Amino acid sequence: MKNKITNKIFDFFVNSNDFNGIPLRQISVEFGIDYKASIDLIKELVIENKITIQSSTNPHIIGFQKYPIDIQIKILDDAKNTKVTKQKMGEITFATESTDFPICLYPTKQLLESKRDLTKIRDFPYTLELSLSEPQLKPIYFEIEALDRYFNDPRYDFKFEDYSGRISYKYDENDNPIVREVDKIFIKTFGLGFDSKDNRVAVVYLRYLNGLTKEHQIFWKSRELNDECRMLKEYYDNTIQGSWTFSYSIFTGFIGELKLLNDLSVAIFDKPLFSKNFDDENRPKEFTFFFTPTLKNYHSFVSLLDKMMSENINRNFFKDKVELFDIVEIENNLVERKQKGTIRLLEEWLQLKFNAENQDATNEIIFKPFRKVRAERQSPAHKISTNVYDKIYTEKQKDLIDKSYQSIRALRHIFQQHRNAKNVTIPDWLENGEIKVF
Repeated sequence: MKNKITNKIFDFFVNSNDFNGIPLRQISVEFGIDYKASIDLIKELVIENKITIQSSTNPHIIGFQKYPIDIQIKILDDAKNTKVTKQKMGEITFATESTDFPICLYPTKQLLESKRDLTKIRDFPYTLELSLSEPQLKPIYFEIEALDRYFNDPRYDFKFEDYSGRISYKYDENDNPIVREVDKIFIKTFGLGFDSKDNRVAVVYLRYLNGLTKEHQIFWKSRELNDECRMLKEYYDNTIQGSWTFSYSIFTGFIGELKLLNDLSVAIFDKPLFSKNFDDENRPKEFTFFFTPTLKNYHSFVSLLDKMMSENINRNFFKDKVELFDIVEIENNLVERKQKGTIRLLEEWLQLKFNAENQDATNEIIFKPFRKVRAERQSPAHKISTNVYDKIYTEKQKDLIDKSYQSIRALRHIFQQHRNAKNVTIPDWLENGEIKVF
């Protein structure tokens, strides 16, 4: 009977669609044996390391971990007292166990390695792990550079949140995939993590790597890290604990402050200070912590930030408020009108309208970051640079976005003091929320 039970559990797992376990009570039903007696037999198989159990709100997959044998035995002993209630609806009778933590049974890795034919999946490293009953929500950590293959390929679509993302392939205008069959990949979610030296890494749960093609599983395996890594708490809380997180990345904070500043500007002056807002629908994919620290990527980030700040300032906002041009003498008593830069327009207008107690501090907080971003953007424009990899670019990115965020936030606080701003609602998450640099 023990062999029959072992084979049944083995076959159920191997033939399931999602590496599923068989419900505990199904064993006694299928073999026509007493429920408690079936548990005693399963306990022996657990001790022999042939069977392992899962007991949770969803035991139909091996979620996070496998229990030690002594814990499994205790869970099985407790299960002897689980009652079944039956309810009949028409010709169908439903049986429900009176427990919040039902039990499913699985073959152990040892049994699977000795009995299962793994020939066809040996070149699929992550499918192989799941086929040997590894936990489906086991976090696998990768070099952040693994994302570059898809990030820099326009055939793939990235969806970024504050600390997580998703990758899928794109379709043409006729709804046909624009990638080869072997490149049709979809990663439902990946998150942000850190290695032992606090360098950023990517984390993907094992179950989401299973759907990759052989070529892409091998690629991800080549980027896997063996270092002691940890995932960001917010990503763990959201995906594993199923709880809301109430902190926001500085990128989301920047976008929120920019929009709020525009809302205030329209309420006060009937014109937006910035030409364009950014939200979930048009958030640039480069605006993220998933950043490979190279000179090229840093220059791309700086260029984007300048387009969102200085280049985004609405020149029409200053019409009839300050002089938009300088009169510059060229030669022979000839002059020309030279357009002022947007940073200078904003600075002249703000000095004219807002009497700061400490003008030097205002310049330091608000205008120095604008000029810093502009200068960083102009630097590569005038020379040919060799792309290099250096983790200093991660710190430079963090520093630049932090100062830029503080600049826009300070400007928003100034606008907020205007008497015509009283009807604009200030979102609590922007005013009092936890804005983080990861």
